[in-house]
Amino acid sequence: MDERGRGERRQAALAALYDRHGAAVFRFLSAQTGDPERARDLCQETFLRLDRTLGRGDLPGEALVFRIARNLLVSDWRRGRSEARWRDPAPAVADAAASPGPTPAQALEQGELRRALAAALAALPEAQRSVILLSEVEGLAYRTVAAVLDIPSGTVASRKHEAIARLRENLRRSGHAL
Repeated sequence: MDERGRGERRQAALAALYDRHGAAVFRFLSAQTGDPERARDLCQETFLRLDRTLGRGDLPGEALVFRIARNLLVSDWRRGRSEARWRDPAPAVADAAASPGPTPAQALEQGELRRALAAALAALPEAQRSVILLSEVEGLAYRTVAAVLDIPSGTVASRKHEAIARLRENLRRSGHAL
């Protein structure tokens, strides 16, 4: 195959990866940085880095996509370009096909619970917060989360277990028992 054909195949593969994982990578980065503009930059850099890897073998899966995104995020924090913080990802993951809508009392209660959950998530160490965001918000399997974070699957399970226990305790203290 000529050089042009390989380039077109690589572009098509990259576009397919972006279509499949772009929104999830942006949500993850946005939740971790609290800055949508910075998250967009990091997301773009993630896919530029993926473009460099496409010619070297198999098509990378979601684990590689998220690993590159997280590595860029950690490097960004180390360079002081963005802060290691968390923001509520609920607006980015809200279901557009929700039921007719809550009553005002329900909306108030849901808003209070959302704020309490955001505060509880913000209080988690980054390692536990990443496990929760990747497994619960993005729905990645434990083995994929383990590959993204470069840790054993058992560590994913223990971090998630500890994170949930901390979340429950923080929510209980704020008056939102689960």
